[in-house]
Amino acid sequence: MTKIILAITINIIIFNLIAFSQQKGGESKSFNPDSVIIFESPRPLMDVLKTESSINYALGGDILISDSGFGIGLFYHRFLSNSTVLFTSLYISGARNSDEFDDYNYENNTWQVRNKVNRLFRFPMMFGVQQFVFQKALDESLKPFVTFGLGPTFILENPYTYNKIPNGEIIGWFEAFDYSQWHTRLGGFIGIGAYFGNMAKSLFGVNIKYYYVPFGEEGLESVAGLPIKNFGGLFISLTIGSTY
Repeated sequence: MTKIILAITINIIIFNLIAFSQQKGGESKSFNPDSVIIFESPRPLMDVLKTESSINYALGGDILISDSGFGIGLFYHRFLSNSTVLFTSLYISGARNSDEFDDYNYENNTWQVRNKVNRLFRFPMMFGVQQFVFQKALDESLKPFVTFGLGPTFILENPYTYNKIPNGEIIGWFEAFDYSQWHTRLGGFIGIGAYFGNMAKSLFGVNIKYYYVPFGEEGLESVAGLPIKNFGGLFISLTIGSTY
């Protein structure tokens, strides 16, 4: 019995010594985490909020309306500062200088545009500058700007009828590419516009631009007798894009 009591007493003393040896000198704290099991996250636990001043690039597209109908476009922006942006853009749109409606041609027994000889398309590729204005005078959700650019415009001349004969037999769209011609002309534009909302999240805005792209010489005909000598014109575009 004595041996049992002695063994219990020794165990209690050893346990207390071990427990005491783990205490630092001085007053003990209520919580002392073991640094061995503390890990630092390799990335922030909360995303850093992106601000407009941190925007470097933007990429997106445009939906276009012009005097020749609808079109689409792409753009790339490089932000130099909160007020100045360098950009490049490419638009795709048809080209005509008169109303073109289908009429029934009884000779060919088909619907076609009277006197039309070419399908014309323009691809202006512009490089320019966008400058924000009135930044301090207006609400932060409205950001007006002025813009201008220069660059080549690629023009596709795609025959509408065989041998480009007015009211002749219509040539198929894909077959016409065997007879198509490309033209390149230098042009430019000036414009105004505005973005709406928080640019740090996305781009959403409206642009109004006037393009001047002189063709020179005799111009190109979409409708016989009405050559197009300026492949520019007024464009209104809806801009949608992302910033990063």
